[in-house]
Amino acid sequence: MTPDGALLGDTESAVRGLGDRLNVSDRDIHSALEEAKSADFERTPVYKRVFELAEKAQKKPVPQAVVPKIKLQGPKLSRTLTTDWYAHRVDGRFQQCLKKRSP
Repeated sequence: MTPDGALLGDTESAVRGLGDRLNVSDRDIHSALEEAKSADFERTPVYKRVFELAEKAQKKPVPQAVVPKIKLQGPKLSRTLTTDWYAHRVDGRFQQCLKKRSP
């Protein structure tokens, strides 16, 4: 397992490699990555420009978050389930609750 500090360092190095294309300074990159665990991170120029660059390269919108498809295991599970299935199941039930509350 990679310690958070090492992962941050690797991420910072990778983003710095894009620095010229992102038009942000190393200082801005470091500051933005220090916000990575807060909601403010998504409002940083670094975050926005990384996705702009990705969308330009893909020529279409790219997802900014995905649910990992990790296989769930346990003695009570008789079929193959994933975290993706679980997240969509929870969201589906939440949406049903919202419909029931609507006039």
